Amino acid sequence: MEINKKSVDGLCSLPDDELRRRIKAAAGALGADPDKIPAELTDMSTIKRKLSSLSDRQIKAICGALGEERLNRIMKAADDGRGQ
Repeated sequence: MEINKKSVDGLCSLPDDELRRRIKAAAGALGADPDKIPAELTDMSTIKRKLSSLSDRQIKAICGALGEERLNRIMKAADDGRGQ
């Protein structure tokens, strides 16, 4: 699955609690401290605004910087909500 502007906009259209759950799962899959994740996800409107402002080029650059293995872990975790 390719991540692009359309898929990011789809994430931004999710209810706050669902997007929060997916972000937590994706961050956990990369080893983020689960105790610190909720504190960073209080202002979902700002998070959605920042995500929706990304261009396809910026999204591609972020995905490239993460690398295919990490990106696959993020996508799997976000899709199933379980993290690692």
